[in-house]
Amino acid sequence: MKIHQYTSIDSLALILKNKTIRFKRLDKMDDIEEAALSNAGIHLGGFMFVSCWTYNENESIPLWRMYTPTTRGVRISLDKDMFKKHIVTKEELEKYHIQTNEQNFSSIIPLTKMFTTQYTILNTFWNENFFYQKIEYTDDLNQIYNSLIQNNSNNVSLNFENVGRFKHKHWEFQDECRFRLIILPNDNINIEDEKYETYIFSCVKDERFPIIDSFFIELKDDVFDNLTITLSPYATEADKVIVNALCKEYAPNAHIIDSSLKGKVRI
Repeated sequence: MKIHQYTSIDSLALILKNKTIRFKRLDKMDDIEEAALSNAGIHLGGFMFVSCWTYNENESIPLWRMYTPTTRGVRISLDKDMFKKHIVTKEELEKYHIQTNEQNFSSIIPLTKMFTTQYTILNTFWNENFFYQKIEYTDDLNQIYNSLIQNNSNNVSLNFENVGRFKHKHWEFQDECRFRLIILPNDNINIEDEKYETYIFSCVKDERFPIIDSFFIELKDDVFDNLTITLSPYATEADKVIVNALCKEYAPNAHIIDSSLKGKVRI
C-alpha cells in the first residue's frame, strides 16, 4: 500500500539525500485544535510527534494549494512500510531492561536514540496499531479531550492513544493518515528510576515539552526503488530538471510523472 505526501522540492531534496522522514511536534501543526487541550487544561500535543500523509490516491487540489509552493511542489508516494529496521542486540535489551520473546528483535529507532539524557521515546511505535493511524473525523472534539487525562482517587493516568488521532470534520478533505511517536523530556533520569513517573507527570502538568521540535527516522535502503514523484500541476521546465537531477543522484529507479491536473486548474 502506498501513501502520499505533498511537499516542496527543497524538502524532497533533503528526504532523498538524508533518506529520512521528519516527525514534527503535533502542537506545531496547522490544525490548532489538535494540540489537544485536555479536560484538565493541559496540552498533550507537545509530547506527540507526527509525520502526516494521505491515503487518497487521487490528487487533491486543496492539498496542492496548502502544502506546496505554486510551482516548486511535488507529491511523493512511498510504501507505508518505509522505515528501516535496526537489529537490537541481547546486550541492548539487557541494558535498557526490555523483555521480549522474539529471537530476532528489531526496531525502526535504535535503542540508543530512544533513551537519551535529554529525551525518551516511548516504545509505543512497536505497536503498529498505535504507530500508524488513519485520522478519524468528528464534530465533538470535547469528548476526545475529556478522554485524555483520567483522575481517580489513587492516581492520574494519561491516555495518549487518542492524541493526534482525531480531527474536526472540517479537515475531512485531507483523508489523512499519520505515523505517531511519543517523545517525553528527560533530565538525565533513568526510565527505570522510581522518580521517573513523578518527573513525567510534573512535565505534563507544567507543559515542559521535549527540547526537540523534530525527530527523523531512517528509511529502508531500497525504499526509493518504489518511489513515485508527481510534479506540481504548474511545474516548470526548471522544476523538472531539478527533480530529475535529484533522482539521478539519489533515487535512479524512482518514477517521475506529470500531475493529472496539469492544464486543468489554476492553483
